[in-house]
Amino acid sequence: LESLQRLVGEVAPVHQEQSPASVTRHPAWDYSATWSPSGQTVAFVSERDGDPEIFVQNLESDSALQLTFNEEMDRRPAWSPDGKLIAFAAVRDGVEQIHLIRPDGTDEQIATPPNLRGTAPAWSPDSRRLAFIGWDADNHAGIYIIGPEIEDLVQLYHSTRWIGGLHWSADGAWLTFTAWQDGNHEVFALPADGGLPIRMSTHPAWDDSLVVNPAGQFSPPAPDTENVARAAASHRQAADGNFATGVNLADLGKAYLINDIGFGWGKGFVNWATVEPEAGNFRWIDPDNVVTALGDQQVKILLRVHGTPDWARPTDTSFTHPPDDMADFANFMTALASRYKGKVAAYEIWNEPNLYYEWGNGEPDPARYTEMLKAAYSAVKAVDPNALIITGGLATTGDGSATAYGDLAFLQAMYNAGAQGYFDAVGSHPYTFGRAPDEVDPWGLSLSRVAEQHQVMVDNGDGDTPIWITEMGWIIENSWEMGEHETSAVSEQEQARYLSGAYAKIRSDWPFVRAAFLFNLDFSTVPWYPAAEPMRWYSILNPDRTPRPAYTTLKNDMHPR
Repeated sequence: LESLQRLVGEVAPVHQEQSPASVTRHPAWDYSATWSPSGQTVAFVSERDGDPEIFVQNLESDSALQLTFNEEMDRRPAWSPDGKLIAFAAVRDGVEQIHLIRPDGTDEQIATPPNLRGTAPAWSPDSRRLAFIGWDADNHAGIYIIGPEIEDLVQLYHSTRWIGGLHWSADGAWLTFTAWQDGNHEVFALPADGGLPIRMSTHPAWDDSLVVNPAGQFSPPAPDTENVARAAASHRQAADGNFATGVNLADLGKAYLINDIGFGWGKGFVNWATVEPEAGNFRWIDPDNVVTALGDQQVKILLRVHGTPDWARPTDTSFTHPPDDMADFANFMTALASRYKGKVAAYEIWNEPNLYYEWGNGEPDPARYTEMLKAAYSAVKAVDPNALIITGGLATTGDGSATAYGDLAFLQAMYNAGAQGYFDAVGSHPYTFGRAPDEVDPWGLSLSRVAEQHQVMVDNGDGDTPIWITEMGWIIENSWEMGEHETSAVSEQEQARYLSGAYAKIRSDWPFVRAAFLFNLDFSTVPWYPAAEPMRWYSILNPDRTPRPAYTTLKNDMHPR
């Protein structure tokens, strides 16, 4: 208690024990609540209309008033101390800025200048100024204060690493924030009139969102060489050259979390259809961003390549349809591998090619897929011999169905078509459909399916070639209709245990598996997936970016002490 008092000021006495009371009672996710000055109303984020929106609700009411209406994302509301405005971070057309709105939902306006993105608003006690975390045109992060006038903009702090969780102390003297500085999340205090940030915590756990007790005296220690802009030392394991641990990543701004959790690989996505919309006309911005973001974190990169442009496939077909001429695909892979030679370590060719949907809604064709694989392998190796080629991760489908080709039969047919020697690893997606890692399903719908896939490889004289699990995960229970995923959902605690157990089992029981990529790190946090999208519920982060139990468990597994 004494150390807590030194950190956040005098602790207000608790006169009696009280249990938390639920303000909202909607089955959707409600989070990021902020009090009105009167203490009678809360503003919060809810996903009840399918995406994150701002709502307000009186404590005496059973219904909430929706303030924002859009199909992207509104988050991190902050109620002004005078009660007149709510500031929040709004994503519009893919750009996040600070918006203001009245508590009745009227007069929404943008508060930040057009050349500056912004998030995590925090009001000054007099409601005349607004602090926020911003990114300039060069993607450099900093803490800014705007006001009293709209043109009054000051940058207080510049950071080369992630920062968030911004709050303004009630006495107006301090801004507190979270920063990932030297391999860990720690909380800092920054003088509101400028100066050096002072580290307030030093612990290997994820520390976040320091809020100062308004009734206490907040007196951070004086800045010195030990506590200024330096976080706790990272406890990462040495990289294992024989096994790749990675994540499927959606938001490039969270690439640093790959290092935080202790993994060494990141998986990004390249859609041929958007990169080469016209033959020979390349738009590299998306893969450039992926390679830059992951490269800046010094993690190895796996790129999954998928999607056929309109000009390269039959008319009236979907982008998952294979190209008419595999030479077109080979030309694209040559351009891709040439651009990222020495930067991208591995390429995964297509996604789950044994599913009808992923093969243009037609019957999957292992011989045709083998042609694609050969074209990609030859093209990439010609310009970057060190880059690895991974087959498209096979969906675990047992003996097959009306919409899927059995994965073992598909793999055997690939060998029959001459695929051997044209890949460095077989990709696999051994989803367990809710089963524990040790459970073996007689139909093959379990993690142990990789052993059966490996046996096919052994039977074809290819037992020395490894398997890469490029997707692996468990969906958690939620209130949305999940379709085929409904019966597979597990609790958050089970997700944590199963993922931890899966990594342990793979490493101990199946030496032929040389990589396992978690699906997924953060799909729950991005605006382009609606609340009912099942992929969001495989994530190990909550929609507000806080870690689910699986994140903490895996991080502890990767950082033994």
